[in-house]
Amino acid sequence: MCGIFGFYLKESLSDADIESGLSATKRLSHRGPDNVGHWFDKQKRVFLGHTRLSIIDTSSNSNQPYVKNNTQLVYNGEIYNFQELKKKIECNNININFKTSGDTEVLSELLHADLDEALKLIDGMFAFAYFNDNKLSLAIDSFGEKPLYWHESDKGFYFSSEPAPLVEMLKLEVLNDPSLITEFLLLGYIASPNTIYKGLYRCEPSTLITVGRRGVESVNKYWNYPIQNKGAGIVKRASEEQLDDISEILIKSLKRRVVSDVPVGLFLSSGVDSSLIAALLCKELDKKDILSFTVKYDKRFIHNESEDAANIARYLGMEHMIVDNVVDDGSQNMDALNKIFGEPSYGLTALSIKKMSTLAKDHFGVALAGTGGDEVFFGYSKYGFLYKYRHLLTNNVSRFFINSVIEKLSVFNTRLSTIAALTSVDINDILFSLKDMPFFSDKDVADIFKGSGKKYFESITHENIVLQQHQFDLSVQMPNAIIPSLERGSMSSSLEVRTPFLSKELLEYTSNMDYRTFVKFGQKNVLRSLLERYIPKNLSSSPKKGFSFPVETFLDKKAVYENKTLNLAIKNINTDSRWSKLAVRLLIIESYLKRVSI
Repeated sequence: MCGIFGFYLKESLSDADIESGLSATKRLSHRGPDNVGHWFDKQKRVFLGHTRLSIIDTSSNSNQPYVKNNTQLVYNGEIYNFQELKKKIECNNININFKTSGDTEVLSELLHADLDEALKLIDGMFAFAYFNDNKLSLAIDSFGEKPLYWHESDKGFYFSSEPAPLVEMLKLEVLNDPSLITEFLLLGYIASPNTIYKGLYRCEPSTLITVGRRGVESVNKYWNYPIQNKGAGIVKRASEEQLDDISEILIKSLKRRVVSDVPVGLFLSSGVDSSLIAALLCKELDKKDILSFTVKYDKRFIHNESEDAANIARYLGMEHMIVDNVVDDGSQNMDALNKIFGEPSYGLTALSIKKMSTLAKDHFGVALAGTGGDEVFFGYSKYGFLYKYRHLLTNNVSRFFINSVIEKLSVFNTRLSTIAALTSVDINDILFSLKDMPFFSDKDVADIFKGSGKKYFESITHENIVLQQHQFDLSVQMPNAIIPSLERGSMSSSLEVRTPFLSKELLEYTSNMDYRTFVKFGQKNVLRSLLERYIPKNLSSSPKKGFSFPVETFLDKKAVYENKTLNLAIKNINTDSRWSKLAVRLLIIESYLKRVSI
C-alpha cells in the first residue's frame, strides 16, 4: 500500500507547481516509506506523485508512477487476484511482455485494455489515478478501503490519499456549516462525499471520476451493494450447502490475500471473525507459520482477549505472540488523533490501531484482520434486538402502550428501558436513537438531532427496520468510520492490513440469503457454525466483545462541558458515561472550528 498525490491543471505546469507537488507527495511518506517517485509533463499539465510501501515485487521495477503504453499510473492498494488476471491477459495476447512480477503492471495493462471492464474484474482494495490520452481517471474500491480526496478549482483538479497535503498546499478553509457540525456530533464523522473543508470531497465506495482538459467530466458509481433478500415464510437456519459455499468463498478470498513478498501476520482476538480466519489459514491453507498477533491491553480497556486468543492459536498449532500495550497518554490525545485523520473523526480506535501496528511492524509487513464480518453477516447484537422487538418498536398502538405504562417499570430492567426510550422518539429516529440514546432523551439536546433519521432512512416499518440498519452500517458506517480507523491507524505506522470478509463475491452471496437466517438464531450463528467445524465450541462460544478506547485520555470527567459556540452543554456527564461520546465529539469539532471566524 502507498500514498498517491497529483493534479491536472488548466495551464502548463510551472517549476513552482512541480516543487509544490513534490513537497505534498512527501507528506505521504508514512504511507510509503520505501520509495518516493513522481512523473510530470508540463505541456500536458499533469503531475503524479507516489510514496511506496513495497509488498508485491519489492524491486525497483514496480516503483511508481508506473509508465507503460504511453500511459501513467499511480496506485495505492493491492489487486488480490492479479496472478489470475495476468494469466488471462497473457492468454488473450501472446505478444504481451510483462517486465515485473507485481500487480501494478497488471493493473496498468487492464486499464489500458478496458478501464470499465477492469473495475468489474478486480478483487482488491485500491485507489488509483490513471492518465491516458489526456484523460485522468480515478477510482477507489468497492468497499472504500483505500481513501481518495479531491478538489477542483479554477486552476485545475487535485487529488490525494489524505486531506492534509491538499489542505496545506491549497490553503483550504474549514466550513462553519451547522448541518455538517450536527452530522458529526450525531455520527462521529462527516459522511462522504463531504468533508469539513471547503471544496474538498472524499470518494465514496465504487467511485469512478473522469477528468478532462476542462475539469471533472463525471463522478459515477461503477458498482452498488446488492439488495438484501427479505425472506418469506418459515425462517430456516443456514443449510450445510450454504455453509459450504460461504466457506469456499472465504477460502478463495483468504488464499488471494496471503500472497505477499513480505511476511504476513494475523491480528487475532477471541472473536468469531478473526478466529475463523485463523482456522481457515491453518486447516484449509496449511499456513500455520503465519504469526497470530494479539495485543494485551491495560485495565482501562473494558476487556482483555489475549488469553482466549492464545488458547485458540494453541489449539490450531499456530505461532502466536502476545504484546503488552502500555497506553501512553502523551501520544494518544487530540493532536495525535487529528494528525492521523486530518479531518474531524471520532475514530479513537485508530490511536490504538496505530500503536498495535507499530508493535506488529517488527514482525510482519502485512496483517490480516476480521473487519467487515459484522457488516456482511449481521454480526452486531442490535440486529437481533431490532428483529425481536420490531413490532413493538414500529406499531403505533404498542408504542403508545409502552410510553404510558411500561416506561414506569423500565427503571427496573435495562431491556425495557431501551425499548421505552426508542418508542419515545419519532419512528424515523429510532435507529439513531439506538446508536446515541441519551442524545435523544435529553430535552436540551434532543432538538439538535430530531429528524436526523429522515436523511438516511426511508419510512421505518417492522418489515424493514433491520434491513435499513444493516444497509446503513454497510454503506455509511463502515466506509466512514470502521474502515478509516483501521486504514489510517495502520498506515500511519506503514503497515498494510487486508480484510478477507470484504469480498464482493461474499457479499453478493450472503445478500441472496434470507436475512432472517442471520438474526433469528443467535448472534453470528452462521459464522459460529462454520467456526465450530474447526474449533471446539468451548473455545468459540465467547460473546462478542466490542473494542473500547479509554476516553479519559481526552476528558476530565469532573468537568461540565459547555460549548458556547455550538450552544450545547453536557451537564450530566458525571452521572451517565454515555455522554462522554458527545463530549469528545464536541472537543474534536471545536478544534477545527477554532481555525475559522465564528
